[in-house]
Amino acid sequence: MGNSYKRSPVITVQDVLSAPTLRLTSMSGTAGVGNPITAAHVSELTRPRDWLQGGELLMTVGLMLPTTESGCRDYVRDCVAGGVAALCLGLGHGLPYQAPPAPLVAAAREFGVPLLIAPDSVPFIAITKWIFSRIAEEEKRALEDAIELSYQLTAVAAGPSPLSGLLDKWRCVSGSLCAVLDASGGVVQLSDGVDAAFLQDAQDQVGRYTTRAKGWTAFGGAGRRELELHPVRIDNPLAFVVLERSADTALRHASNVLVSLLSLELERRHVAGEPERQRRAAALAQLLRPGLRRERAHQIAAGIGLSRDPLQIAVVRSTPEAVADLTVRIGSVLPDSVLRQRNSDIEIAHPEIAHPEVAGLADLLSGVAEGCAIGIGALVPVDALAVSAMQARSLVAVSARLGRAVDAKEGETVQLLLRLGSADVLSGFSTAVLAPLDQLEPRERVELQRTLEEWLRANGAWDPAAAALSVHRNTVRNRIDKIAALTGRNLDQADDRMELWLALKARAVTPSTDEPD
Repeated sequence: MGNSYKRSPVITVQDVLSAPTLRLTSMSGTAGVGNPITAAHVSELTRPRDWLQGGELLMTVGLMLPTTESGCRDYVRDCVAGGVAALCLGLGHGLPYQAPPAPLVAAAREFGVPLLIAPDSVPFIAITKWIFSRIAEEEKRALEDAIELSYQLTAVAAGPSPLSGLLDKWRCVSGSLCAVLDASGGVVQLSDGVDAAFLQDAQDQVGRYTTRAKGWTAFGGAGRRELELHPVRIDNPLAFVVLERSADTALRHASNVLVSLLSLELERRHVAGEPERQRRAAALAQLLRPGLRRERAHQIAAGIGLSRDPLQIAVVRSTPEAVADLTVRIGSVLPDSVLRQRNSDIEIAHPEIAHPEVAGLADLLSGVAEGCAIGIGALVPVDALAVSAMQARSLVAVSARLGRAVDAKEGETVQLLLRLGSADVLSGFSTAVLAPLDQLEPRERVELQRTLEEWLRANGAWDPAAAALSVHRNTVRNRIDKIAALTGRNLDQADDRMELWLALKARAVTPSTDEPD
């Protein structure tokens, strides 16, 4: 076969007309003679559309054929809607028609449908046998071509550069584009000719892929190439193979072999990289030990590609069944990271994401580890990674309660903790503490609460609080004295201040809906 592949031909209306044993003639000129024929079917229905699948040579003797112009037009229109490749009218002795009716010929020409005439000496069964015999021959040829293509692809897969070689070979023999993407949609390998539109379509589908797809998915649309998305592994894909879908039978068969060979190569690469991943995980375990000297920490980090300060640790809690595959996916999404698997937890060391157009670590992990508890430690120097790890591990339980990733850099630590409590408890606590202020007139209540909040925020300093409120310092002092008298708190005591501050924060998290009488 050589290095190029000639697509298997299809049976067309012209092939049927050219068959010397059938002696068919056309009453509609050359219109539609290139239409492919997929089957032969006999029907005397005047509305055969619902019994067609498209591509049929529809044969009839016209037993129920309407003889009026409008009737013939309606009949041909219905056949066109059913996707017929051509109509064939049988003529002859004992049949309804000895010559093609003019209204039918006119309707066929109007709709551009080939109208073939079968002579009395050619029964429909002969036409049917001829068509299905040719279809069987084409299917056999397509299978032989697919086997030959598979041999060629397998030979390339055994060569020194299987991944690029397979894509180059496929492009050469089929003329089709192909892309191999990682679990996050990043490019692993592209065949020649892949343009931005193809790559964007492929990456969009990778982003929307769900395990509910269960296998390859075809996608495309009006005016767009139809592509196929093949995941390497179903539930937690290691990578994706995206290629143009072909209408050619041999190429469809061979594409399955291509996907299988690419999948084997990607799995082989993954397995081959396991010792290196284990080495990096062991080095990360050393970095997470408390008390590591700075020089030693930098030495270890440089050996596994973590030479940039600052770094942070994230912990993703999965299930024992899914943790291995999830580790692979996270590694694909975060290629600059180092991962370590501990039971059902995945510990991730990652440098600071400095580009504003790139999603933050919390968003990236939430996208790839949907439904998992995620704790993220603060950015720290490499010798302080143990601190970031301690923060991340402690925040995993908080994340599980809140149902979202939790980052140590979230400034409102008090509000974060308060959200762990029930709304009823928080509301009751804040109301109990602030009830004396709630009884005041609305204007005075708001004035005193705002003064209290600004004064506490200023750590009890009169001048900064007065400046924030745009009032005199004596006004602040008078208001604070009134608050102390109403609430019975000694605002010189840290515990009383803290209680009022927590009450204000609790109300901010769960504002009271009850108005004082």
